[in-house]
Order: sequence, then structure tokens, then C-alpha cells
Amino acid sequence: MNQGVGAVSSALDTLEEGTKDLPKAAAGIKALNEGFAQLTANDKVLTAGAEALKAAGSTVTGGISQLTAGGKKLADGVGVLSEGIKTYTTGVRTLAGNNEALTSGTQKLASGASTLASGAAQLSDGTKTLKAGTSKLVENNSTLNKGAVQLADGAGQIQDGSSQLYDGSKELGEGIKKLSDGSDTLQTSLSDGAEQVKETKVNDDMISMFAAPVREEETQMTTVKNNGHAMAPYMMSVGLWVGCLAFCLMYPLTEYKGKLKSGFAWWASKASVLYPVAILQGILLIILLHLIDGFTPAQMMKTVLFSCLASVAFTSIMYFFNITFGKVGSFLMLIFMVVQLAGSAGTYPVEISPSFVAKIHNYLPFTYTVNAFRSTIAGGESIGKSVVVLVVLALLFTLLTILQFHHMANARKNGKTVLYDWLEAHGVA
Repeated sequence: MNQGVGAVSSALDTLEEGTKDLPKAAAGIKALNEGFAQLTANDKVLTAGAEALKAAGSTVTGGISQLTAGGKKLADGVGVLSEGIKTYTTGVRTLAGNNEALTSGTQKLASGASTLASGAAQLSDGTKTLKAGTSKLVENNSTLNKGAVQLADGAGQIQDGSSQLYDGSKELGEGIKKLSDGSDTLQTSLSDGAEQVKETKVNDDMISMFAAPVREEETQMTTVKNNGHAMAPYMMSVGLWVGCLAFCLMYPLTEYKGKLKSGFAWWASKASVLYPVAILQGILLIILLHLIDGFTPAQMMKTVLFSCLASVAFTSIMYFFNITFGKVGSFLMLIFMVVQLAGSAGTYPVEISPSFVAKIHNYLPFTYTVNAFRSTIAGGESIGKSVVVLVVLALLFTLLTILQFHHMANARKNGKTVLYDWLEAHGVA
């Protein structure tokens, strides 16, 4: 409409320009143009009115629909009301006919009310009893909780036991099956063996074989004169160990006079006394046993030399532990000697000793000294392995002792404290 009015207004303007010479026509056209302008100015009002009229039309249409629906519901309600009136009338008639039953029911209702009152009193008493029981239950709550926990633990144990019982039942079943199979095999084998025995012809050789199935053949490597010579390797090892331990306790291993030059010089000043004493101890052990107790080994010179080697090796071990731990080191060596008494198999063979002996047997110095002394006393086996082990022990602990003296010398030169100094300060060095 706006576009059309604009187009008409533009055309009228054009027409007015073209008819200026027609005054009357121009005046009419001008009036017409003003009318169109007024119409254009009221265009929005007209548009809004049209839209309002359209909306009102929709509302009226919806209202008419609702009115129609309401009319239908009203008609349905009238029908329901009519049916309700009929039902009411029928009910009144039924009530009048059941007047006696109503009266009887009322009496029963009164009797039930009395019973209900009596039951209410019992309910009140029961409530009091319930309250008292609840109080006791609350008081015993912790006991109940503990019991519940114990019950739960017992249930778990029962479950575990059931599982174990089930597994055991399975194993028992398998074992019974294997036993049954074994029984069948045994029966079959016995039957076969019986048949073979029946078929075997018995002669003198067979009788001799059954009478003595194993023939003993003894090979004697050497002879030990008496029990003293048999126990000598064990006790000689103990004597050398105790002798080295006692001398290291009595001799001042860490004292020195004059200026401290070096750790090696410090070690040599003590080793020059310790090792000659160790060699002398090994020689005197054999000589005194021979002169006093009649000890006569099969290989005297080897016995003397190995005794000196064992004494030197034991001294090297004692030397290191005493300068490192003081009296504590001597105590440790005493305990180690007790361990060696059990593990060296000096009294009983390893084969009939406890399993603990077999585990430590090859790691004890006494094991090699006892074996070597047995060989030199009774003769027979080589002592090479024992000699190598003792030489390695002597060199190893001598090297460790020199290094320890070097460490102690540097510490004293620098004014530092080592473990031996701390032990000495506390009276255990």
C-alpha cells in the first residue's frame, strides 16, 4: 500500500507539473494530492488497526471454540447428574431396606471400639516394655557390635576353612585315584613277578646272590693309631686360634714410640713381633705334643710347616680385627671360633651333621686346617687346597691390616678420630 501510494503521489506531481496551465485542474489535483498525503500519514494507524482486528478475530474464533466445548461438557454433566440422582434414589431405597443390618453393624462397631480401647491399653504396656528393651539394647550396643565383628570374623574363617576343605577334598580325590591306579599297577606287577619267580630255575649261584646281594670291598687309605691322633687335627686348630687370640689381647698392637712415620712402618713394627711369635707357636705346638703326649704324625715335617702357616693365617685375621675394633674384635673372633667348632666337622662328618653345618662348612678356616692336619697325621690325601686357602687368607688380612694402619696414621696426623680411638675412649679398645 505504501509503495502504491508513493507511486500515485509521484504521478500526481508529474501531472501537476504538466497541467500548470490548467488552474482549475491544478487546484483539484492539489487537493487530491493533499488527501493522499493525509492518507499516507495515517497509514501506520490503519495498519495497526488491521492487525488488531485480525488478532481480535482469532480471539473471538478461539472463544467460540471454547464455548462450544463448554456446551458439550455441560450436556455431559447434565447426563451424569441425572444418573447420579437415579443412583442416589436407589441407594436410599437400599439403605431403608438394610436398616436392621445397619443397626446390628453399629452395635458391632461399639463392641469393636471397646476391644480397641482394651487393645490400646495393651499396646501402651507393650510400648513401655519395648522402650525398656530398646534401652537395654542401646546399653549393650558395643557388646553387640563386638559380637557382630566376631561373628563376621568367624564367618570369614568358616569360609576360608570351607575353601581349604574343598581344595583338600579335591586333592584327596586325586590321591585316591592315584592310589587306586597304583594298587592296580602293584597287583599287576606282583602277578607278573610271581609268574617270573615260578618260571625261574633256582641254583646255588642264585641262592648265594639272595643270601648276600652286596659284596663289601674295603679300601683303607691310611691308619690312625688311636683316638688321640684322630682328635688332634680338631684340637690343634683350636689351640692355634686361641693362642693367636690371647697374644693379640696381651700385646699392645696400636702403641708406638717416637714419631709416627707411616702406616706401613707402624704395621711393620708390630708385625715383626707378631709373625715370629706365630711361627714359634706353630713349631712349639707340634714339638711339645710329640715330646709330652707321644704325638707322631705320618708326615712330621709337613705337619710342622702347615702348623706354622695356620698360625700365621690366624694371626693375620686377629691382627686386623683387633686394631679395627679393639676388644670388640677379640670378642667377635671368640664367637667365630665357637661357630667353627660346630661347622668344621672336626668331631663328626658333615654327612651326619645338621644341615646348618653343611651350609657353612666350606667357609670356615678350621675346615681346611682340620683336613690338612688329618692328611699329614695319617697320610694319604694332598693338602694343596688347604695351603692355598690359608695363604690367601693370610695375604688378604695382611693387606687389610696395612690399609687400616695407613688410615689410622693419616687420621692421627690430621688430628681426626677413628673408630679405634672412639672405642678406646669408651673403654672397649
